[in-house]
Amino acid sequence: MSTRTTLTALRTARPLTGLRARDLVGPVAAGTATLLASLTLTVVSAWLITRAWQMPPVMDLTVAVTAVRALGISRAAFRYTDRLASHRLALRCAGTARATAYRRLAGAPASRTAALGRGELVTRLTDDIDAVADVIVRSVVPALVAATTGILAVGFTAALSVPAAVVLACGLLVAGIGAPWAVSRSVRIAETRRAEAGERWAGAVDRVLTDSAALRVRGTLRPALAEAGDAARALSAAEESGAPGRAAGAGLSVFASAATVVGVLVVATVGYLDGGVPVHSPQWFGVLVLLATAAFEATSALPEAAVAATTATGAATRLAALTGPEEVEAPAVADAARVSDAPHLRATGLGYGRGRTLGTVDLDLPCGSRHTVTAASGTGKTTLLLTLAGLLAPREGQVTLDGVPLDGIDPELLHRTVAYLPENAHVFATTVRDNLAVGAPDAPDELMLSALDAVGLSGWVAGLPGGLTGGLSTVLVDGAESLSGGQRRRLLLARMLLTDAPVLLLDEPFEHLDADGTTELETLLASPELPGARPVRTVVVVRHPR
Repeated sequence: MSTRTTLTALRTARPLTGLRARDLVGPVAAGTATLLASLTLTVVSAWLITRAWQMPPVMDLTVAVTAVRALGISRAAFRYTDRLASHRLALRCAGTARATAYRRLAGAPASRTAALGRGELVTRLTDDIDAVADVIVRSVVPALVAATTGILAVGFTAALSVPAAVVLACGLLVAGIGAPWAVSRSVRIAETRRAEAGERWAGAVDRVLTDSAALRVRGTLRPALAEAGDAARALSAAEESGAPGRAAGAGLSVFASAATVVGVLVVATVGYLDGGVPVHSPQWFGVLVLLATAAFEATSALPEAAVAATTATGAATRLAALTGPEEVEAPAVADAARVSDAPHLRATGLGYGRGRTLGTVDLDLPCGSRHTVTAASGTGKTTLLLTLAGLLAPREGQVTLDGVPLDGIDPELLHRTVAYLPENAHVFATTVRDNLAVGAPDAPDELMLSALDAVGLSGWVAGLPGGLTGGLSTVLVDGAESLSGGQRRRLLLARMLLTDAPVLLLDEPFEHLDADGTTELETLLASPELPGARPVRTVVVVRHPR
């Protein structure tokens, strides 16, 4: 693998894993010792075979026989040490990478994650972090070990024959740089497809697992299962798309090894004889040929190392887009003062979508307006809300608050002004009070109980341990599983009503409710004055047709 690829892998791993150069000394030393023991075993074995062919006294072979046994044992011991050192470093870096990613994510603007589906989040926080951590064991250490061992092997060969050393060096360069480059080039293209297919598959499976009841009621469970199956097949195809390139790289590595051995054999044969008379010992000849064969043990792992490095580079890029730098510079807030306490939301020629435009709308919503978008799944309803909330950039047109484009408003002020309720908003395994306080940490109990009553949960709260007054302190031990689907939607709506945001964007607030419950909440949201922290608000609702 090339120096550039190795350095890229190191730069890829360091920001998240905290990897330092000195951390690699132990694993690389152990790996090098393992391969040097193997090379030395080959050299001694070659000497022993060719010397035994001359039938010397047995005592002349005793030291060599003992050395072969010692080297065989030491190679296994060094390999065990190598595995311990490299995997210990990899596990430590994986833990650090995961902690770093979650820490940065917790302190990052909501726009970094709110625009992503759960499938994308799951993929990036599991597979991508694992890929970044794996690059140490599967790419960086093998590449450094191969480079160190190759230099030592060429140096020892040069002491026996400079022409043979030149042939060996050329072969090692082809196997160590050319083959990984061919693999990396193919995998780089396949990795992009695999990442996209993996996120689509994770999202499709998550939707079936978490929303199966609602999908069954709407009669869309079978299409959702079909979509998950299509996503799984697309993922398999994407994972296999890099196979030809990987096979070509592995084949080039084997070819370079075979060609080098033949080349060294020719050089050794020519050097062994001068006018038909041997000028070197048989041991010289045997050591040269077998050493050339053993020297490629280190490079055989480099095509897979190139795969790991390429995968980690793509994973690190996606993680950087998700988590951002350790410290996020606050944006300019010069235009923030122009947004009033009763903002006018306007969308002009707004094209929304991810990757492609799903639709174009014009909205004019003074404070206190109501607007409902009713459309089938997959038409971009959620994407429209994310764009109106400033969590996704418009594909065309613009969204403004009091005439100020959303990207010109301080993100914290925008988050307090425009509150977005996702369809899959989380219910935490803590008290009812804490779940309501997510959007309003300072809300008094009286206001919380009023909001719960408005959304139809006063009876539920009264039935909790402690009754109506102590029910807010009840812990929802299983989080969302502690509630029915309808109770969960009502609790999340109460959470939104407790915020002080003058604009509410609600994604499927009536999901899992029966006809009477839907009518009840529709009437609530349509009223000119809403319960909760702010009576006059703009409300935008998206929903499925019924």
